[in-house]
Amino acid sequence: MKKHITIIILAVVIVAVLIVNMCSFTVRWQEQALLMTFDKINKVYNATGQEAGWHGKWPWQKVVSFDTRIRTLQRQATETKTRDEQNIIVTIYINWRISDAEVFYKRFRKDDGSAAGILFEAEDNLMKLMGDTKLIFSEYNFSDLVTLDKEKFRLTHLESDREGGMLYLIRQAVSTRGSYGVEVLDVGIKQLGVPDSVTQPVFERMTTERQEQITKLVTEGESQANSIRSKAESEATQLLAQAEAKARDIKGKGDAKAAREYAKFMEYPKLALFLRKLETLRHTLGKQTTIVIDSGSAAYELLREGPDVIEKRP
Repeated sequence: MKKHITIIILAVVIVAVLIVNMCSFTVRWQEQALLMTFDKINKVYNATGQEAGWHGKWPWQKVVSFDTRIRTLQRQATETKTRDEQNIIVTIYINWRISDAEVFYKRFRKDDGSAAGILFEAEDNLMKLMGDTKLIFSEYNFSDLVTLDKEKFRLTHLESDREGGMLYLIRQAVSTRGSYGVEVLDVGIKQLGVPDSVTQPVFERMTTERQEQITKLVTEGESQANSIRSKAESEATQLLAQAEAKARDIKGKGDAKAAREYAKFMEYPKLALFLRKLETLRHTLGKQTTIVIDSGSAAYELLREGPDVIEKRP
């Protein structure tokens, strides 16, 4: 009896789960969901509009959910030509997201109306739009797309949403061919190359451009070096002239002072000689100094005998 009760309870639980599953659905934070009755849209649930979470529905109703996060779609590398007839190989990518699930569903609905089928149809249309934008390369020279000169580089302009740019053209196509219910965020060139047959000439041209840039930089460097060197030599010459003038001035003042001192010494030559001898003793003899010299040596004879008395002149 207990075994039968367990089976009955398990069956009831399974049936309850199935009923709950048939009568409810969940809208995740990144989704937009369409609640439909026999292919007629009854309500649109937008998670960004605070409608995320659990919701109820009737068993005969269907829910189609779309992830609204950013998607990246990349087209296979294809060959095209530039305005100067240069063959190039480009790989284009696009970043996009679903902005209006209802419009998106109505625009791309096919067959059973499944989310996967609608998404496939939308990506196929976007692929065709990217293929159409490939023609824009015919408006640019190859040197506009591959160059060392920043002022001539036009690849960012080609990708931009400014008039004539790839992003601009795709957005225009999306808005003029009937609303897609999508937002195109970015279009760009993932890879830009050249066929093997033209690789060597391209490398040679790039090498020539780089060599021209090197020559230009070397010339500018030499010009700046010469300017700095000339300025330094001019400053050195000026400083040397100032130093020589100052030295002559100091020497002149010294000579004048020496002349005045010499004139005084000439008035009392013996006193002058005596003072010079004292100066010599002061510099050569310190405290507790012992020397052995001839007593007649100049200056040291003062240690043996005093100076002569100088008579006072009238």
